[in-house]
Amino acid sequence: MRAALRLGFLAGALLGCGPYAELGQKLDVGSTFEGEAWIAASGDEVRLLYLGTPSGGAPAPFAFTSMSLPIAAGVSAWAVQGTATGGPSDPNLTLSERLLYEMVDERGTPLLNRHGTTRQDVDRTLVLGQRRAGDALVLSGDPSVAATYVPLRQAMSALAPTSSAGAACAFHLANLAVLTSQVRIIAFGSAGMSQYKRAATFMGTRSGAVTVSVSGTFSVTTDITYAAYSDFDGAQLDGTQTTHVDSGGNGSMSGVLSIALAPAAPAAALDGTVTYGPGADAIRISSGSPSGGLYLVTMGAGGSATVDPVAPPSPSIGTCLGLP
Repeated sequence: MRAALRLGFLAGALLGCGPYAELGQKLDVGSTFEGEAWIAASGDEVRLLYLGTPSGGAPAPFAFTSMSLPIAAGVSAWAVQGTATGGPSDPNLTLSERLLYEMVDERGTPLLNRHGTTRQDVDRTLVLGQRRAGDALVLSGDPSVAATYVPLRQAMSALAPTSSAGAACAFHLANLAVLTSQVRIIAFGSAGMSQYKRAATFMGTRSGAVTVSVSGTFSVTTDITYAAYSDFDGAQLDGTQTTHVDSGGNGSMSGVLSIALAPAAPAAALDGTVTYGPGADAIRISSGSPSGGLYLVTMGAGGSATVDPVAPPSPSIGTCLGLP
């Protein structure tokens, strides 16, 4: 998972250098709410739309994340949060965006020049056409959001946790939760991570929390700890990813994440672990980017797999979930 792969971590060693992402701004301003996750995929891009449950006639909260996954670790993401209006029978879904997060692909940028994850207040309204096609939600209009979405938990019912392909698919789904967290961790992937020498906690969009902590100066250790963390219904993370790097951004990862997936009934819940290291297969980091090693995935139902962080996802998210 990209969580320690591209490095928010080593940045802690680069004190006073580089363009910070509004260092000192309030770190966690997102909201937590219950809702339903919808997913779409096209090529290397995966889109997650998490629509909150309306209450008392007020607009429902929403969160949308677009993730670029040409490699299994993922390379970039952007997200918006705000409120949504338009019930299932309405011809339009209106998204009122209030927060914009961006985590661009900076793998080719020198470490000291990286911006990392940024957040800005926005005031943009998208009016999307919507219609139902069976269980799918078809959104039309703005091309950055328009797609054919399916309910995530329903699509998860196709997973086979006793097979190696099913274990790899479980990893890719859990990695979406890692990416949706990283895109909200201010300065992730830049020298601005030095601010996490004072640990900071971000609440999950659905539940739980993730805490970021950096220690060291020339040799840096970064812990990212998930506690019952969920950004959308259907996936939860627990555990700590630890990255150890030198001032050049070279090092490795260790730690174990527990993953819990909840397909729609009557399919059974799925659980497993992702191991990053230590050992011969530990994820390696070079100049702040993944350069080798393997994610070790083990499912409680018996399936297991190794996933190469710098190879294309296999199977792809679309194949894993049978997406249109």
